[in-house]
Amino acid sequence: MKRIILDTNIYGRLVMDSEREFMYSQLHDKQIFIVYGCNVIRRELRETPKKIRSAGKNLRIDLLNTYDGLVRETYDITPEIQKLADQYYGLYREFGGSLALDDIKTDFLIVACASLHNLDIVVSDDKRTLLIENALKAYTHVNSIRELKNPTFIGYDILKKEIKRST
Repeated sequence: MKRIILDTNIYGRLVMDSEREFMYSQLHDKQIFIVYGCNVIRRELRETPKKIRSAGKNLRIDLLNTYDGLVRETYDITPEIQKLADQYYGLYREFGGSLALDDIKTDFLIVACASLHNLDIVVSDDKRTLLIENALKAYTHVNSIRELKNPTFIGYDILKKEIKRST
């Protein structure tokens, strides 16, 4: 059983997936993966504009209901998570990263949360921030120094393949 956290963008992928019901049921009912969350993810989902509709549903409500239905436990951002995210950012900049803190902070908080809570996998398709090479190097280096297990990073399509393979 793998302990995973889904980045905000993955909830969007999930609710738009033509195999949404299958994916939801596998993540909700099966014991292959246990989904954890972080309050910054739910906060980002709440920022979805209220008037957007998708497949006849209010997208914001759909995203929030999906989050609430899948997540077994939501972690708060603690000072320790904040400090770890700041360390990631410092090293990310040393490695040549150019994004401003405001553009990447949430992603670093999600990875810090996953690392400190010993989650196995971070699922994200965000190759512009969370999965950028300098960020990945920063996570690995800081987690190694702090003797934290680095989570594995996979995209939605790989998660979907893993779920299908295990059924």
